[in-house]
Parts: sequence; structure tokens; C-alpha cells
Amino acid sequence: MDANHEAADLVEKGESGAFSMKQRTEPPSPTSTDLSSQAMIIHKSSVSPVVEQCPEGYPRLAALLDSDENFMLYRRFGFLQARILLNKQDELRELEKDLDRMDKVDQKNSPGVLRSREKDDALSGRRKKLLADIEERFKDYAQLLAAAREMASFNRPPARDYSSVKYYFDEEAPLCNVESYIYCKEDIISLKPGRENAWLDAVVEKGLQKLSCRLTRYLFSSPDLCQKTDPQETGIILYSRVAIDFVVSLIITMMILALLIVPIYVLWHLTRIVQTGRTVSIIIGVLLVATLVFSGALSLFTRAKRHEILASAAAYCAVLVVFIGNVGQFTQTQSAGG
Repeated sequence: MDANHEAADLVEKGESGAFSMKQRTEPPSPTSTDLSSQAMIIHKSSVSPVVEQCPEGYPRLAALLDSDENFMLYRRFGFLQARILLNKQDELRELEKDLDRMDKVDQKNSPGVLRSREKDDALSGRRKKLLADIEERFKDYAQLLAAAREMASFNRPPARDYSSVKYYFDEEAPLCNVESYIYCKEDIISLKPGRENAWLDAVVEKGLQKLSCRLTRYLFSSPDLCQKTDPQETGIILYSRVAIDFVVSLIITMMILALLIVPIYVLWHLTRIVQTGRTVSIIIGVLLVATLVFSGALSLFTRAKRHEILASAAAYCAVLVVFIGNVGQFTQTQSAGG
């Protein structure tokens, strides 16, 4: 106590050799170098955690799943959903049976209460309590149904994404055997929304994996993605989604142009030569093949329904037929003029 009083006296008197409490706790004014260092620290802390730098177990696994949207794989617990829904459903069935029994008893003894809710509530209130219980149980049941429907809308992970995460579990064993959920393959869902051309994305990514070199990593990766995980330790290479989408869009655009230009170019040459039975057969064959390829492209690259594919194929074929007719008339006009 005496020492504390003496220290307080020194602080209050401001004697030489003693620092005030404000002087002890206040840090020195930062220089420009310190400010830049602090900015670098803040910038590094805002970046997603590096997988290898996180502690083993759940922290490292969470960093891996967060490193790429393709790795957001979790269980949907379909069996538990079914059990809970069945239990809630049967509870409502039992309450429905109780309400039906109550209605039949009142129909025999006092049918007037079935015609007036106010009278029924004033006499006993049993039906009101039962309906309140039914309402509460039904709300829970409806919420579970909506949650189950939303859960059913999630897509199953593509084979490449599941294999990547499973490979990490096989090599690193981040969790104990009981908690290694990735091996429940039929119960795994992906949080990533499905894309119409997801299979083409898979083809591009598989090609990048096979052609993995410094050039491909430079073109299709970024420094942030390279810092997230080490391919030598995890066996996983992260590529930029923007770069992959650009390549996929370029492929689709080239295919669309090819489906429009190639058949028209072939038909243009066929209509300029002398029209014979063989030439007409070739033209019809070109129309058939081009329409089939166009329909196949719609089926592969889009989620169009059958009637939409049929309508699009008919419109595409009509465009080619109109082109043939116009070119034929132009050729005949030139021949007559010559």
C-alpha cells in the first residue's frame, strides 16, 4: 500500500525520473514506415487464410473448403430429414384423428357448437386448444417441408470436385474417422449453384490439370489463389474462375459462329452449281446434319426443355431454307441476265 501511495504521489507531483500514467500507456507517434507496415498487416489479415498455415484439423479443413467455391461440399442428412418429416406428419395425423373424434361426439350430443365457433369457445374451449396445437405443429411441419424442398434443390457435386476433396481427406486425414463426412458420398451436396455449361467447365479444368505448367498457372491463376494452397502438399491447384469462364464463353461463341457460317457456306456453294438430283440430296443432307448438330449443342450447353429445343431447331432449319431459296433465286436471275 505504501509503495502504491508513493507511486501515486510521484505521478501527481510530476517529479523527475517518474512517468505519468498517460506517458506509460501512450505509444510513440507512428512514423510513415510504421504506418505502411500496419497497412500491410491489415491487408494480409483481410486475405483468406492460407491452408497450410492454419492449425491441423477443422481450422485447416475450413480454410480448404473456403479456398474455392467448388469445394463447398457438405452433407444434407437426407435420412434425418425423412425421419423428422415422418414424425411430424404422424403427429398431425394423430391430432387430425382427435379433432375428427371430437366433431363426431359433438355432432351427436350438441350439434349447435359445430355451427358457432363463439358458442363452442364459450362452452368448453377444447376444440380451440386442439386447433391451436394443430396450428403450431402444422407450422413446424410446413417449415420443415420448405427446408427439405430447398435442400433438395441443391445439386450433387461434380465428380471432379468430390474427388478433389476426397483426395485431400485420403492424404491429409484432417478429421477422425467417425467425423470424416466426405465418405458419405450419396449424402453430399454442393453449395455452388449449377451452371448450364458446367460440363464444359469440367473439360476445361481437366485440360488445365493435365497441361499444368508455369504458363498455364500464370494465365489461369492469380497470386491470391497461389497463396491459398500449396499443390505439392494438398495436391490441389486453384485456377481463376474468371479465366475459365472466359475460355468457356469463347468456345461457345466459336461454336455458335461455326453452326451459322459453315452450313451457310456449304449451301451457298451447292446452290451455285447445276441443280441435279444428287445435288438436292446433298443439300437436304447438309440441312439435316446441321439441324441435328444444332439440336445437340442446345441439349449439351443449355437446360432447354424438349419443346424449346424443337422450336429452336425448326427456326434454325427455316433460316437455312430461306437462305437456300434466296440464293437460288439470285442465281437464276444472274443466269437469265447472262
